[in-house]
Amino acid sequence: MKTALIIDDDHHIVMTLAMYLEDKGLQVSTAASGAEGLQHFRKGTPDLVLLDMMLPDINGLEVLKEIMAGGIKTHVLMITAYATIETAVNAVKMGAFDYLPKPFVPGQLDLVLERLKRFHHMEVEIASLKGLFCEGGILTHNRRMRKILQTARQAADSEAIVLISGESGTGKGLLARLTHDWSPRAGRPFITVDCAALHENLLESDLFGHVKGAFTGALRDKAGKLKLAEGGTVFLDEVSEIPTTVQGKLLRFIQHHEYERLGDPALQKVDVRIIAATNKDLEERVRDGVFREDLYFRLNVLELFLPPLRERPEDIQLLAEHYLKRSVRLNEKKIHLISPEAMQCLQNYPWPGNIRELINTIERSVIMTTGTEIRPKDLPPNIAFFKPSASPDKSLQSLAEVEKQHIQNVILHTASLEEAAKILEIDPATLWRKRKKYQID
Repeated sequence: MKTALIIDDDHHIVMTLAMYLEDKGLQVSTAASGAEGLQHFRKGTPDLVLLDMMLPDINGLEVLKEIMAGGIKTHVLMITAYATIETAVNAVKMGAFDYLPKPFVPGQLDLVLERLKRFHHMEVEIASLKGLFCEGGILTHNRRMRKILQTARQAADSEAIVLISGESGTGKGLLARLTHDWSPRAGRPFITVDCAALHENLLESDLFGHVKGAFTGALRDKAGKLKLAEGGTVFLDEVSEIPTTVQGKLLRFIQHHEYERLGDPALQKVDVRIIAATNKDLEERVRDGVFREDLYFRLNVLELFLPPLRERPEDIQLLAEHYLKRSVRLNEKKIHLISPEAMQCLQNYPWPGNIRELINTIERSVIMTTGTEIRPKDLPPNIAFFKPSASPDKSLQSLAEVEKQHIQNVILHTASLEEAAKILEIDPATLWRKRKKYQID
């Protein structure tokens, strides 16, 4: 669990619970009424809701009913000063995880949280037995994806730098966050640096910090994100876009765990783990002279390649139905399903924008739908009228797919990986990385 929502009009109870849960490492939001609580819930689904039975505007059971109606996996803990067996049974029947009478001591809440943790682990194990992975916002039936996630879980326990590659919209940020949450650093900050969004000087300041007067507009000292992430993880998103001048400073930090703020020659030290992501081929960027080879080798200790959605066809329906529930809740619509015809359109489409495009498509369709189901006419025209070729031309495959098939064919017809690398005219280490990238055994 990472997030919690407290819905209670007792300010003292709210503040006490918020401090207690934040000490447990949860991000907490609060609401003083049922209407405000439902508004918070619809904006971002919390993992845990602590819900008072007696609210100033709506009965807690009515709020519980609204939360459960969305079909979103959230654990609700009812709390009240008016505890009866009847209300407790009703709350559990309606979907509440448990029930705590006021006043309660921290030990009682500890027991509930421990049971929730065990329950969550059991859900994960059951899903795994069914061939489904569902954690940290990542959902998949795909065998290749589950193997990648297994590797990520193993890597999480180490201090190794992880490089996540894949097309835009495949979920690289989600996997980075999940790797952090699996790691011993889970209770510490997870800080994202968008390397493509900032100008060279601003990126350097954002990452390393600066002192007052270091440049025009530097009106006060500023701690960089490396410092803010002390003890935790820094996620370098789109790391391929880091300017060469900043690459050298990043390399120094990775090698020696020290850096200098802009305008300050004093060395700074910080304990953080680096996870990086890119949608570009870093080897190609190295060959083009825009990315340092030594930094590439430092970052590429363990590479995880996320396949595009078109290579995970079994996940399209799973993801579409999941994001339908979320969008219906956010937009307060009464839509129950995606029609078989509309689902076929989603299955036929190649999704160049991957999961991000699928999410946007579902949200648009929910807004456009006037009935209780999404039909083809509610989908964007490019998806509703997309016609897959009956006999796809092999010459129209992506370069990545051509490379993957060629490497597989060469390995199949050679006696060793060394011989395969020689025929491919690449270094054996490069062949090893490409096998990992394409999941070639």
